Amino acid sequence: MDAEAQSPIIKKPKNYTPTEGYTEIITPGEMDITKLHFGILNLAPQATFFNHSEDTEVVLIALGGRCTLLVGHNGNKANGILGERPDVFHGEACVAYIPHHTTYEVLAGEMGIEVAVCKVPSYAESAAIILQAGETIDESETHLRIWERTLSAKADVGTTDAHMMLTGEEAICLHRFRDASGVATFDITRTVETARVQLYHNNVLVVPKQDNIVASIAKGIGYQLWVQPDF
Repeated sequence: MDAEAQSPIIKKPKNYTPTEGYTEIITPGEMDITKLHFGILNLAPQATFFNHSEDTEVVLIALGGRCTLLVGHNGNKANGILGERPDVFHGEACVAYIPHHTTYEVLAGEMGIEVAVCKVPSYAESAAIILQAGETIDESETHLRIWERTLSAKADVGTTDAHMMLTGEEAICLHRFRDASGVATFDITRTVETARVQLYHNNVLVVPKQDNIVASIAKGIGYQLWVQPDF
């Protein structure tokens, strides 16, 4: 029996198939995830999407395209443009932070819009914020930690990822490649056991808080979006 078949720490990645509207990919209670929600919103040109953050903090990461974002809850409002790049391989993301119990509406522009939607339970009285590409937020103002990484044709990225990830916290990673032949290999440990997972285009990797990534090798020009709670 191979290592993947017998290892209890292996969780096969989920694959995202681009679909019109909102696709929920990961929710708390599955694959040993307890806090994070992760999905992707894909809107055609001029389409709209309306939602409510309820009892979570919501972070929107523009993967490609452009939209107008309308956030409003009593006096806590933030309206502006979200998205500047055609896809994840051209520049940094625009990011919006939406506090709990707040409405938000996405109005897609002429190119449409693709947005990663991340959520974590929160009742923090923070402000709604829309950041342009390259702008950052004070980590004390959010309960979600977000970062991107673009990978060269062949890259050993394990050391950097291990440094950036919070020890003892769960994580979700969206992985993309420029072409279908790309693949990323992750070595994941739990106590003394190590297992290997391979990721392909549009795969979503889940790392429960009891697991750690000890090495990662990517072949092909790739992109990673990492999400972790920060409490």
